[in-house]
Amino acid sequence: MAEETDIITIRVPKSLKNKLEERSKKNRNPLNLTLNKILEKETKWDEHLSEMGWLQFDPSTVRIIFSLLNESQIKEIAKQNKHDIISSIKFIYENPSYENTIDFIESWFKSANMTFRHIINGNSHKFIVNHNMGKNWSIFAIAVTNEFLSELGFIQTNTSIENNAYTFEIMSRNS
Repeated sequence: MAEETDIITIRVPKSLKNKLEERSKKNRNPLNLTLNKILEKETKWDEHLSEMGWLQFDPSTVRIIFSLLNESQIKEIAKQNKHDIISSIKFIYENPSYENTIDFIESWFKSANMTFRHIINGNSHKFIVNHNMGKNWSIFAIAVTNEFLSELGFIQTNTSIENNAYTFEIMSRNS
């Protein structure tokens, strides 16, 4: 069942309206959908970034850093990073429930402009992620996801690591 909607009216500068209409046309979306996506991203993710202390880097910088690391160093960073991610989930949602954790992951990918698919099959959530960060990023992403999911009591399965893509599936222990 779709969430109930409401109507608001806002005034924006004409130049901003033109940019929003251009974005809508480029993405082949109605203006309403474009605005909803922008507002959802702002309220679900962007407003929390600075409060959580997260930094954003150009992908080329991250790619270079990760190319200098070996697999054991990457997995150690993932292990250290899991507590920060869990704290971020708790900061945004208070309760790191299965649903909130899935929403966090999806919001994170959207915010990072990752190309991904989220396939729901019953209580299983499969993510297929494409990127241009190199194989070490895929190793890190799978490792860090596994670290924080297992700490929260969820199961990561069916992982696949490629040079510029990775896949994983998440299930709750109750599945």
